[in-house]
Order: sequence, then C-alpha cells, then structure tokens
Amino acid sequence: MIEKLKRRSIWLDEHDEDPAVTESAAALLRDVKGVLRVHIKRPGHLVVSYNVRRITLQTIEALLAEFGYRLRTSLFCRLMRSLCYYIEDIECTESKHDQADCTREAFVKRYLERPHGCRDHRPEYLRRYL
Repeated sequence: MIEKLKRRSIWLDEHDEDPAVTESAAALLRDVKGVLRVHIKRPGHLVVSYNVRRITLQTIEALLAEFGYRLRTSLFCRLMRSLCYYIEDIECTESKHDQADCTREAFVKRYLERPHGCRDHRPEYLRRYL
C-alpha cells in the first residue's frame, strides 16, 4: 500500500499557549498510531506529520478535543481545517475506489472475451444508423 504522508499545522486556542500545555499535547500525539512526527513550532502551534491512510487530521483534532485541548477557532483556522478534512476524505475515498476500479475492469475484460449471445455482430456504422 502506498503511503500518503501529510504535514499539517495545528493551532491551539490562545488561552492554551502555555508551553506546558503545548508540550503535553505533543506528547499525547507522539503516542498515536499513524502519527510520525510532532514538532512544537512555538507555544500553541504544533506541526504534525502523519500517514493519512492510517489517521486523518479530523481524527487527530477530535482526539485533542476529547482530552480537553481547545483548538483555535478563528475564521482562517476553521476554513483551513475544513479544507484539509475535505481533501483527506477525498484521498481516502479515491484509494478505496482504485481497488474497486481494478476489479471492475478485470470483470469487464473477462466479459468481453467470453462468447455469449449479447453481442451485436453488425459493423459500427450500421449500429449507429439502424
């Protein structure tokens, strides 16, 4: 399986910019399966690298919220968060469809190769006009 690595910024609420709070949030994320690296850029700002096939940003942020960490709620942060959720959801959905497309194509190819009575033996130009 191909890995899809992401690197995202997570901004904690302005009230949680205490270095101890940021460090404890980073320690929590370092123990999560799928999270590769957590870097503290400055108090209240984490940079997280993770494999999107194992965990998504939405799950990471839900985990932080469940443990009592508040995320920044400015318009820009909410917009970027929603955009990242959407992109990762599309990427996860596409990876599932790639496997399904491969299977479907195999069945279509096999169907076209088998002899059966569902074929129109007329030439293409006659099928369009008759």
